[in-house]
Amino acid sequence: MAEQEKLAASSGGVKALPDEPAGDEHQPASPSRRMEIATASVALALALLALVLSRNIHLRMGGGGLDPKWWPTLLSSAAIALSTVLLCFSIFAQTVRRDDLESSHRDGWVRMLSALALSALYVFAWWTTGYLVATALYLVALLWLFGLRSWKGLIIFPLVTTAFIYGLFQILLKVPL
Repeated sequence: MAEQEKLAASSGGVKALPDEPAGDEHQPASPSRRMEIATASVALALALLALVLSRNIHLRMGGGGLDPKWWPTLLSSAAIALSTVLLCFSIFAQTVRRDDLESSHRDGWVRMLSALALSALYVFAWWTTGYLVATALYLVALLWLFGLRSWKGLIIFPLVTTAFIYGLFQILLKVPL
């Protein structure tokens, strides 16, 4: 008992059991049908755009069989089906409880917008510097943005991931990057 009193005295006087949150740090996100419908609608719109773009892939040689349009068309069709199911659930089913999620904070928005900006910069860098340099630097920047500070992780993961993707597509599948 004396140990618990010592811990309470050293923690600013907040009395809470180890399994309980101390204070109002965790504010659960409230259920939002509007957010669910918006998310499903955006996913459906992006999947439809991907289908249109995949069907407009220019074939250099005659089509038939498994041509370059096949895989993107299959993936976008599956995304359309799943997005439609998600939209139906968000409209007709009970709103999902989100007690296990924290409400949004400024830090989360800043990270999300920074990741989007890095992604746009990555597309431009890939075009100017090539796949290898742009991808390795992009992964380092994303890992740093989301909190990884280990130099081993910041060096090894981007290099291994970049090399694996390069080897898979460029060397094994003969798909130019």
